[in-house]
Amino acid sequence: MTSRIPLLLLGTLTLSACTPIVQAAPGSSTSPSSSPRAHASSPSPSPSPSPSPSRTHSKKASHKPSHSPSPSHSTVSGPRIVSFKVIQKPKCAEGTAVFRAPAVDLIIAWKITGADSGALSVDDPTHTPGTYSMVGTEGTESFGFSCAGGVGSVETHKYDIYSVGGGTQKSKSLTVSAKVLDDGRETVAPK
Repeated sequence: MTSRIPLLLLGTLTLSACTPIVQAAPGSSTSPSSSPRAHASSPSPSPSPSPSPSRTHSKKASHKPSHSPSPSHSTVSGPRIVSFKVIQKPKCAEGTAVFRAPAVDLIIAWKITGADSGALSVDDPTHTPGTYSMVGTEGTESFGFSCAGGVGSVETHKYDIYSVGGGTQKSKSLTVSAKVLDDGRETVAPK
């Protein structure tokens, strides 16, 4: 019973604070015929608490800060690279010539919105869009790694996706590596 007293008191304060006050703008009339809210906003001679708050209740009456709700999603115009990711990691071939495990290709995927198309570049130090290929706004591409370095070395490549058309160009990069595990030759044990 004790815990309900503050809630009842708060409810009474909230209801009494919900009596709306309407101030007329200069040059306007507050007669019942000129404003649809005039009837609801005119104070009664003796305020009596109603069972539910008025629809014209102001958030300021609850003494809580007022915040505008944020939109559930942004409406950004122009190109946007929604995703650019590795969906299959590369792996160099390994094993002997007799029992060889084949290399695994790199597969990347992308999705661009607000653009006409995309441009894909690979290992391009000039950052020129499309040095590899022009691509659609959504897709995948497979790349084989040469794995030609020495055993234990790491082969690294950089992939860039660019938006084409639709506004200011956007880009994202991926750097992908694969370790050279062996050279594929059968090792002969010393006799």
